[in-house]
Amino acid sequence: MSNSTFLRKCTKSLLSAANFVVFSYLDVLDFVFCVVYKFLDAFFEGKASPCYCTSTSTSKKMSENGSNGKSWDFGNDEEIGMSETLLGRKKKSMKFIGLLEFVGKLLNKKQGVGDSSRKPKNGGVPRLGNRWSECGCDACISWMKNDDPKLHVVVKEASSSQAIIRDSKENPNPSENVIFIHGILSSSSFWTKTLFPKLSESEKSNEYNMFAVDILGYGQSPKPRDNLYTLKDHVEWIEKSVVTEYQLNSYHLVAHSMGCIIALALAAKHPKSIKSVTLVAPPYFPSKDGVEFTAINRFTPKRLWPPVEFISSIMAWDLNFMLLDLTKHTHHSGWHTTHNVLYRGVKQMDTNLETLMKSKKKVHVIVGTEDTSVPADCGHNIKKKFLDVEVNHIPNAGHRSIVFGREKDFAHDLFRIWENAAADHSNLHDV
Repeated sequence: MSNSTFLRKCTKSLLSAANFVVFSYLDVLDFVFCVVYKFLDAFFEGKASPCYCTSTSTSKKMSENGSNGKSWDFGNDEEIGMSETLLGRKKKSMKFIGLLEFVGKLLNKKQGVGDSSRKPKNGGVPRLGNRWSECGCDACISWMKNDDPKLHVVVKEASSSQAIIRDSKENPNPSENVIFIHGILSSSSFWTKTLFPKLSESEKSNEYNMFAVDILGYGQSPKPRDNLYTLKDHVEWIEKSVVTEYQLNSYHLVAHSMGCIIALALAAKHPKSIKSVTLVAPPYFPSKDGVEFTAINRFTPKRLWPPVEFISSIMAWDLNFMLLDLTKHTHHSGWHTTHNVLYRGVKQMDTNLETLMKSKKKVHVIVGTEDTSVPADCGHNIKKKFLDVEVNHIPNAGHRSIVFGREKDFAHDLFRIWENAAADHSNLHDV
């Protein structure tokens, strides 16, 4: 055995040992914080928040208000849209369950010190006041002033129409519509600050109404505490805030990263309205048993080295001081969206793609050859299973640089996709 080989093996063994020690400590710390925050929640808000570490009966209490005010049975996570990576937490915490349930019973005996809930008028979305442990900036709480809150949407109207025509009968040549959906740790500015200016430079942009949306819990959009932020929730809020609000009968979809999961779900639900779907750096895994845990291990590996993977790994822990709290979304919205959309959503991508293929819809996948955030072979795996999907590999492009730094080329690609989709749609009508 050469010295270099021996050194590599020693280094690998030391890193493995360090990984085990550090992440075992973080696992214990996770449950310690669970107890600590139960006490702090009871002290500041008058009621301890349930968690996923305890029994199913306790978890049910988390959704008494449920998603969109519904009452859910946590025994059927397939119906609710809850990720196994959340519900599986109690399996990892068997030694701590007794302590957590004891703390929960102790705190629930205390009287509430005030009710921060506020019932909306006219059957609007029920919501709770801002939590003591989360940001109280205007971006996070301003939506509470509206009795019928909607997602924040940046709209760029087609200049040829001067206004969005809601009824196609009023306009014999209506402009086409495009909905842009961002990924995790992002907002609509991912598109509006980079791609929109380049799209606007072309005269072709006069033919398109463009809608860049802040998904539920992100950017300037509502961040309700009584929402589980499932894939179904995200789709319904986009329907309410964009499709229904602007009466879009047909539209193109463009999505990046985790937003691709939401875009596919929306498209599969309304295939007749879809003109094209463009997926940029989609987090695709072939659907099979345990794919949710495959995703969490891929996106948040328990590694100390390199540093970027350690930062990713701590995102899976329930820590209120993690990176998600430092940006424009709450811990509750960010953490639930990560588990219920990113980790669980990959499980539904094949089904949604199959629906679109059966409907003869155009799906385009754009991936960077240097993207380390999604599986390197995701483009090949999609093409292998869905032959009609167009896959374009961009040399030397990363997860974000697939758009950033090449906005002009990306805009050109999108115009080509939209024009081809319009031509195909016209040919179908001629036939």
